[in-house]
Amino acid sequence: MTKNNKDLNIVSISLPDRIITDIENALSELGYMSRSELIRDAVREFLREKKKLEDVKGTVEGVITLLYNHDIASKVSEVRHRYLGIFRSFMHSDFNIDHCSCCEVLLFSGEASSVRKAYYELKSIKGVDETHIYVVSR
Repeated sequence: MTKNNKDLNIVSISLPDRIITDIENALSELGYMSRSELIRDAVREFLREKKKLEDVKGTVEGVITLLYNHDIASKVSEVRHRYLGIFRSFMHSDFNIDHCSCCEVLLFSGEASSVRKAYYELKSIKGVDETHIYVVSR
């Protein structure tokens, strides 16, 4: 990471061609002036979601949804089994949307800290393309 000026740092990232194409399309559609502006906005949104999830305490219930490549199904299953104490049920479906071939919906109920850990583990698996969480406090 190098300093561009006193307020901005330059960070290099590698992205697949399909994401670059989506970014380029979004630039004009959404009125962003540069890739950097769009990516900064996306990172801010990610951090807001993370903060909101970190603020949840106590026992919670909700749903986690995942889209991922079938090749990593065993890694997703490992995390699901590691957190059997919070996952009450799940539904798995094989399909083909873009490059994803699996959709999973996990129902959870448990301590917020365990839910966060499980969600972040699932989210960070290479090959998991989308994750969403909906949390309700009891």
